[in-house]
Amino acid sequence: MAPIPIAIINWNGIMDTKECISSVLASKNIDYEIYLLDNASANDEYETLKQLYTDQPIHIHYSDINLGFAGGSNLLFDIILKESQSEYIVLLNNDTIVDELWLSELVRHAKSNNSDIVSSKMLSYFNRDSMDNAGHMMLNTGEIIPIGHTNNKSEYNQVSINMGACAGAALYSRKMLQEIGLFDPIFSTGYEDAELGLRAKVFAYKCTYNPTAIVYHKMGSSVRKIFNEEYSTMIQTSILYSYFKLLPLANIIKALPSFIFKSLAMIIIDVLFIRPKYLRVFFKSWKNVFKLRHKISEERKKLNSMEKISSSELSRE
Repeated sequence: MAPIPIAIINWNGIMDTKECISSVLASKNIDYEIYLLDNASANDEYETLKQLYTDQPIHIHYSDINLGFAGGSNLLFDIILKESQSEYIVLLNNDTIVDELWLSELVRHAKSNNSDIVSSKMLSYFNRDSMDNAGHMMLNTGEIIPIGHTNNKSEYNQVSINMGACAGAALYSRKMLQEIGLFDPIFSTGYEDAELGLRAKVFAYKCTYNPTAIVYHKMGSSVRKIFNEEYSTMIQTSILYSYFKLLPLANIIKALPSFIFKSLAMIIIDVLFIRPKYLRVFFKSWKNVFKLRHKISEERKKLNSMEKISSSELSRE
């Protein structure tokens, strides 16, 4: 079997990246190679990384502009799809450390379950009895949220079907990526993995959670550097964009009462508690989606031309 490529992005986080790579280099029972992208970091981090890993199975790349997580991952995906013959590609956040059997367990699970996306058991780096997530699920109001966040890890010891993986520690099949595409380039950092998981489910690819593939996550080290009102608006726009782009019309109509109720409740609460920031995020995101209506329409036409799962089957997930 070809070495499993692991894609990691560094952005002004060299200490996290070094700790992450050290844990990966201790992996057992599997051949792998690391594809590392420095995403326009400051302080010569790219040069430092090159010097650190000259004798390791690591391909180091550099972007002179910050491509965001989605763009940076897509760059690495493209490189890997050209250079590697592996049937799987793994994404790993630089603010994680992995169990020595994490990678071998991801691949074993993918093969034995015929899975196209495999979610790791992501635990808090700081409280190792606490879950970060076990993949994604979708609410009937359209949001895709992490499964098990902050719950005790003992509750998540069984293999399960989900709505895709957190890209912080996920395996993707080469075949699936080649057929349905990579991260949507409209995304920057945040929700790109949720949209890809939903897209995979819509086209009947199998997404599962493997409790024996264990990762410890510092939970948003990069996102905390950019979290503000603009980022919140971007995430809410991404939720609406993904919902209207991918869901079959029957599902959208069925969820419409819940969707309207949630939206009205949010507005009323924000007005009563005088939360102008949240109101701005709400209305800006809807304005942004309205501007994207032609792209959404084009994407729906493109996706409708491909064979996909029925709306009733999707509702059962």
